[in-house]
Amino acid sequence: MSPLVDQHRWMLVLKIFIVFLGFVFQNFFCEATDGSWIKDMLFISPDTPAEIYTYHGSFPSNVIFKEKNKTNLCFNIPANKTYSDCCKNFNCNTTVIRHNSNIYHLKLSETSLQKHDVVLLLNTSYNFSCLPSMLYNSRGFILSLHKCLKPGFKNIRLSNEGLCVQNLTSQEEQCHGSKETEYIVKIKQCTKNVTCTLPGKQAETTLNINVSGTPINAAKAANIMNNLASTLSLMGNASTAEIKMGNVTGVIAKLPKQNQTSMNFGFTSDGNVNILQENDVVMGFSRSVYLPKEASEMAVENNGSFAGVLLFPDIPEIDQNRSLFQNEMMGIEMGANIFNLSQTINIQFTNMNTTGLNATCVSWDGENNNGTEANWTTEGCLTTEVNGRITCNCSHLTFFAILMSPLPGGKDGSNSNGIISSSDLKTLTQITKAGCGISLFFLGVALFMHFLVRKNKASEAVKILMNLFVALFLLNLCFLINESIAKLKVLAACVAMAATLHYSMLATFTWFFIQALHLYFNLHQISTDIKYYMCKICSTGWVVPAVVVVGLLASSKYDFIEVVGDNGTSVSMCWIPDPTIHTGVNIGFYSIVFVFTLTVFVVTVVQIKHFSSKKEKTQDISTKKRFFSLLGLFCLLGITWGFAFFSYGPLLLPSYYIFTILNSFQGFFLFVYYYFSSRVIIDDVKQSKSSSGATENVYTSSSHG
Repeated sequence: MSPLVDQHRWMLVLKIFIVFLGFVFQNFFCEATDGSWIKDMLFISPDTPAEIYTYHGSFPSNVIFKEKNKTNLCFNIPANKTYSDCCKNFNCNTTVIRHNSNIYHLKLSETSLQKHDVVLLLNTSYNFSCLPSMLYNSRGFILSLHKCLKPGFKNIRLSNEGLCVQNLTSQEEQCHGSKETEYIVKIKQCTKNVTCTLPGKQAETTLNINVSGTPINAAKAANIMNNLASTLSLMGNASTAEIKMGNVTGVIAKLPKQNQTSMNFGFTSDGNVNILQENDVVMGFSRSVYLPKEASEMAVENNGSFAGVLLFPDIPEIDQNRSLFQNEMMGIEMGANIFNLSQTINIQFTNMNTTGLNATCVSWDGENNNGTEANWTTEGCLTTEVNGRITCNCSHLTFFAILMSPLPGGKDGSNSNGIISSSDLKTLTQITKAGCGISLFFLGVALFMHFLVRKNKASEAVKILMNLFVALFLLNLCFLINESIAKLKVLAACVAMAATLHYSMLATFTWFFIQALHLYFNLHQISTDIKYYMCKICSTGWVVPAVVVVGLLASSKYDFIEVVGDNGTSVSMCWIPDPTIHTGVNIGFYSIVFVFTLTVFVVTVVQIKHFSSKKEKTQDISTKKRFFSLLGLFCLLGITWGFAFFSYGPLLLPSYYIFTILNSFQGFFLFVYYYFSSRVIIDDVKQSKSSSGATENVYTSSSHG
């Protein structure tokens, strides 16, 4: 045998010897001199051991192995017994339930695995009586423990550094030190869940107040908050009280005359309320309310004596597109008018699922127009959304809620829900106001010119045009002042405003129709020498819309409405809140007008093309005049209003902008058309007194007969 082979053999023997020495060193020397590396262990089991061990009172055991190795063992079998010696040093508040041979359910307090490991014994038929005699003075701790228990298969050991720890960090951090841990233990597998222990304390007393069985709507909620001061007499000497009023829950606290502090209230998912200390971390509550010290001081200065917070559930949806989060609102009252706070009132909502929705903090001042509906606004509140939690930072006291509305774009980006962004709503509102203001001015100028200068020379076409100008003037005026009237919150004034606006709009549509009808007569040279022709035309133009409006007035169909943006911002108006009535009356009415005016417009274009081929020598001039005439007729016949038919899907936003620009500036466009049409007539008369085609002259001077 070669020396090289002998050398390898001796090297192998040496390695085996070193491994053996390491094993002996670990199991004897290390354990005997410093057992701190072996953590204390609590042994638990769902089963009751043999009668011989329970009879001698062996469980829970005394602390074992503490003299030699500084490692403590405690056998708490069955689990959750706390009356023995070892439970003074171990957390024995531990429960374990066996679901089957493979699944165990453990519940431990938050400090259990920080103080010691937990060993789940899967078989309690072990010879426990040998443990003290073998372990008290034994160095081979691990070997002796294994020999005594004789498990036949492995037990399960839970440790902070071992099983189930990797999935826990984020959950434990959310509890901020106030938690209870549950383990679902399977063989070779473990799931760990953390339940937060809620901070704070209960109110000193509970007030159960009877209310009528009718559902609590917005008006009734406002009534309850206004009368909250009357509950102070029911509290006696208690400084805080929990209020239960049917399904309404909340808390009321008396305010001290001096040394006011901030207040914090936490609402659980089942409606119970905890009163939190200033330094308590607000975690685990579904809703919480923070009232700053400034609010308490302002309340006391204005003779306020309490702070009350009530949660009102089951609030009806606002409309088909908007509702309150979980259909609930939070009412806060301090017996005084609290506003313009530099330190905001913070209302926090947790576990918010806003997928596909826009969540916005809104408030309501407790006043309403029809006794049932609340007028929600975003004024005075800021919305902050972080990790499923929404915080409303508000500078005043009132009712608060989270307004949920669809996002502007659907899943396919089609924006089929009809909600536009707040920025677009603001832009469209500004364009409308500017356009209506400009149109109003120029329509006024046109009417002034007509009645003071050209009234006696006016033809039938001019008279019809002036009636259209009057209807448009009234429509623009009503639209400009509508929002101001709506903000007055006076129902009678709003109904009158809505009726006038509706009448002027229907009258405008009617005069579009009459304008097209008169143009058709001129195109086909149909005589208008009918007795009382203008009188009949005017009666139709002004009476037909009046009949419709009177019918709606009698049916009480006019009221307040809100035009809502994606973040809950809204514009108040006086109009028809019923979408069915709006669609049937307005869309239906204009559809008839649109079909007729568009037909007349197409016929006019065909006539222009027909006469263009006969006038090649003056083609350039005629083209400019014809182009101008077509643009004028497009506005004159009200075809621009037809863009409302395209306000669906991906065309919604573009159609809104086109519709708004063309129709808000329509009065200005018609004034320009009226002015230049007059110039065209004067130029034509100077060039030739003879007609160069009666039919062609109709579209270049349709506004003059």
